[in-house]
Order: sequence, then structure tokens, then C-alpha cells
Amino acid sequence: MTDRRSLRPLSGALAASPTLERLLRDDPLLHVIPTICPSGLRFEGEIDLCSRDLLAAALNEEVQFGIGDLHVDLTSVTFIDVAGIRIMTTAARRLSRDGRRLLLHGMPPCARKVLQLLRWETTPGLMLCIGALQRACSTGSSRMTDRNGTRRL
Repeated sequence: MTDRRSLRPLSGALAASPTLERLLRDDPLLHVIPTICPSGLRFEGEIDLCSRDLLAAALNEEVQFGIGDLHVDLTSVTFIDVAGIRIMTTAARRLSRDGRRLLLHGMPPCARKVLQLLRWETTPGLMLCIGALQRACSTGSSRMTDRNGTRRL
């Protein structure tokens, strides 16, 4: 389920961030939409040099102020560069320090390949989920692979 009432994040701490609010308003290439079930973020558009500040700010706010695992839906991302993938692995590493995980749903196949080539799929706290975030939420299950590449149901 996606909350489309606004592009502002759900928590008060997120909404209070002037940098994130400015980036949300000013970036035409990437849209950040908070999700409710499960709690996380959905990205739509392109993640590249022009939009990586927005990606970093949104993930940083969720890492700092969020609770539990962070689900990120990339199903509607049309392009992601290596720097964008690196920002996500850095967020996963930070989450793992608190016993939390970054679950990536619907990651484009080319981005998965980059993760494998650079061996970033073994990043602590990173879990690649197969399928869209909404399907995982509505059915109550999702096929996932852990950081060792083992598929889970």
C-alpha cells in the first residue's frame, strides 16, 4: 500500500528536515513516496548524479529516525548508477549496526549484476527481495535472498 497523499515522509522528524523537503520539491527526475505496509520508501524515476542527493537524504532520514527494517521499493526506478547503489549499501551498513536491515524490492536486473560484480551483495544489513513491495505486503510473503545469495520464502 502506498501513501500518495503527499511526497513528504511520514514521520515528523522527516518532515522537519529542510534539506530533504527542498530536495523533494526541486528534483523532477526522482520521486520519493513513503510506504505504509511495510514501512519504507518507494522511489520512482532515475537515480543518477542529479538525484543522488535526494536518495541519500531520504535514506539518511529513515536510517536515523525510522524504526525496524527499512523497505525500499525500486520497481519504478528506470535507471540507477553505481553511486546510487553505493548509497544504498552504505545505508544498509549503517542499519546493520542497530540490528536493522535494508530490504530492496524490485531492484532492476542490471543493478543486481553491479552488486554481484562489486561483491556488494554481501554488505551487512542488505537483503535483496524478489518482486515488488506491494505484492510482498499484500500476500504476507516475499521471496528473498539473503546476503549469501540463499533464497528464502
